[in-house]
Formats: sequence, C-alpha cells, structure tokens
Amino acid sequence: MSSVTSSSGTSSSASGSSAKLELDNGNSMYAKLVVGADGSKSSVRELARIQTTGWKYSQSAIICTVEHAVENFCAWQRFLPNGPIALLPIGEKFSNIVWSMDPKEAVDRNSMSEDDFVKAVNLALDDGYGPHPRSKSFEGGNVFSWLKADSTSSTHEGFELPPKVIKLASHRMAFPLSLMHANSYASKRLVLIGDAAHTVHPLAGQGVNMGFADALCLSKVIAEGVAVGSDIGEVCS
Repeated sequence: MSSVTSSSGTSSSASGSSAKLELDNGNSMYAKLVVGADGSKSSVRELARIQTTGWKYSQSAIICTVEHAVENFCAWQRFLPNGPIALLPIGEKFSNIVWSMDPKEAVDRNSMSEDDFVKAVNLALDDGYGPHPRSKSFEGGNVFSWLKADSTSSTHEGFELPPKVIKLASHRMAFPLSLMHANSYASKRLVLIGDAAHTVHPLAGQGVNMGFADALCLSKVIAEGVAVGSDIGEVCS
C-alpha cells in the first residue's frame, strides 16, 4: 500500500464517499472505513500522516518461540530484578517468550548458544533470582504446594511451576521497548486500533488487552452506526 486518501463516486456507500487505498502494484481499493491494525510501525498511520507522542524505556525485550515436552495451557509471568519474563502459550507444545531486561543484558543473552539460553530461561521461570515458594511434588502430577502464613492463620494452597523449555523453535529477536501514543485515533474514513494507536511496555500483556478492547469498542460503534443508518466513516463531533 502506498497511500490512503479520501475519494468519491466509486464506492457503494449511500453518500457516494469512500476511502481510496492505492496499492504498490498500481491497483486501488475503496472502503467506507479503513482500520489501521497493522502494529506499532503502522503504515496506515504513517500514510495518514498521524503524528505520535512517546518515549523509550530503558529496557529491551527478547522474543522467541520455544517448545516444551508437554502442552502449555497457561500464561506465566515472573518479575525479575531487570524486568519480567513471560511465557505465553500458542498451542500444542509451543509458547512465546517475552523477556524484558536492560539493553546490555539483552545483547548478551541474544548471543548465547541455544543450550545456554534455554537453561537461562528455565532458571528465570523457576528457581533462579532469589526466593522461590517452598514446594514439594505430589505423586502423579506436576503440582506443587507451599505453606502461606499471615498474622492470623495459615493456609495450604496449590502451586504449579511452568513447563520446562526443552528447545528453541524460532530465532531470537531483541528490540528496544518504548511507549507510543497516536495523537489522533481517528480521521475521516480511517481509525487506528491496537499497537497502531498505542504501544506500552509488555508488562502483564496490557498491550494486547487494550487491543482487544479497541476492537470490541470499534465493533460496537460500527454496529450502532449501521443500526441507525449513519455513515460509519464519518467522524462524530
């Protein structure tokens, strides 16, 4: 795609107005509404000349896909001195790793051998970096427990460790972390959602949660507009 412009007379909308998308191959497409959901480096946002505001965090993230010996059904996150590490299931015996740390450590870990990196990931997810909940294995399962005490009583709770990583299933990539916020989410016949509209630190997966909320909100607004016969590409004042 090379440009996004407003056009008229070529769409099927009642008003005869549409957005025109000129593609790199010379073809053009028309739509009542263009949704920019193409990530933090959004081409739609850039072509629409929407400016952004933000800053860089003093951290980088290593991302990759890993394989387990068993299927991972849970998303896990552990908070370490230099930043959190997250293990995110993507189906079958595979998970994605998002590991935040200072830039120097990211360079060092990204250049590790595969075996050393896998060991470092398992150490970070399990019993490395300080205190670990006291645990013991029950027979017949990978379930752990520890005794939690407060000033009034003690309770016995279940605790489960993340599945071990056995090998990498993709290349590792490291990139600097930053906050970015589009100065405008919408203009005539165009709207931005997800990382195209805003990016945040990957802590606790809030970026993807906001993206889901964006999609839900946009779908409701479009449905309401269709229900009352309004032009979904117009910006409401």
